[in-house]
Amino acid sequence: MAFILQRGGGWQVKIRRKGAPTISRTFDLKVDAETWAREVEREYQRGNIAALRNDAGRVTIGEVADRYLSEVVPLKRDHSAGTHTRMAKSRFGAFFLGSVRSVDVAAWRDELLRSGYSPQSVIHQLNALSALFGHVEKEMSIALPAGNPVKAIRKPAQPKARDRRLRAGELDYLLAAAAMSRAVGVKEVLLLAVETSMRMGELFSLRWEYIKINPGKGKKSTTGTAHLLDTKNGESRTVALSSAAVEALHALPRRIDGKVFSWKPNHENGSFEKVWQRTLDRARKLG
Repeated sequence: MAFILQRGGGWQVKIRRKGAPTISRTFDLKVDAETWAREVEREYQRGNIAALRNDAGRVTIGEVADRYLSEVVPLKRDHSAGTHTRMAKSRFGAFFLGSVRSVDVAAWRDELLRSGYSPQSVIHQLNALSALFGHVEKEMSIALPAGNPVKAIRKPAQPKARDRRLRAGELDYLLAAAAMSRAVGVKEVLLLAVETSMRMGELFSLRWEYIKINPGKGKKSTTGTAHLLDTKNGESRTVALSSAAVEALHALPRRIDGKVFSWKPNHENGSFEKVWQRTLDRARKLG
């Protein structure tokens, strides 16, 4: 049953139904309040209660993101999930769920690409935003009138898989360019990547406590191993370290947090991607 009360300079409608939450809304004109009340009663008869609540018009992306960061992200293996979610929040946090349109998401996609993010990085950002909308529908039972806006847009085209190997002399130019970087560890991470074939996320997850250096004999260069707890396939593995890899590790300063490198895995802070692009640019000029 609908109740219409005059409150201040407007008219408040309250609709109560047994077994359903109370729905209320305020209008400037009484005729608008009466019209809305009739529409809501009609939707009740149709059983469309989710649309009547209009939670999508009252809950913001920021509120959902905060809940998602505290309840869902800690359970994920992907270390970058939190960063991608916070980026989505920084862009759309003030928006109500029902106010985000596909055109808004497409504009964000284009902004990220113009800012220098790779297509794959942009896809990660879009997937994080899409995961928020999916969480809203599945876990919070909030109906999205227009559906998930991320699913309606075109994802950036990914480049073809790379199967190219370094040509003669290219590694020398890269190492020379890396040595010119002001960032600590660029040359060393490049050497370790070449010597061990570890993925970037694995390199940036390295900790000194899981690295074992074999004792050297005389002047002979020593070798070692690095144990990886969290790999792409979800299983731990041990990687052999050549003498060149061990030499690169010895050249690094020890961090108090126990990490070998300052960068976070899986592009979490995006800093290494920019450092690497600058290194490539310098290498091209040297070549």
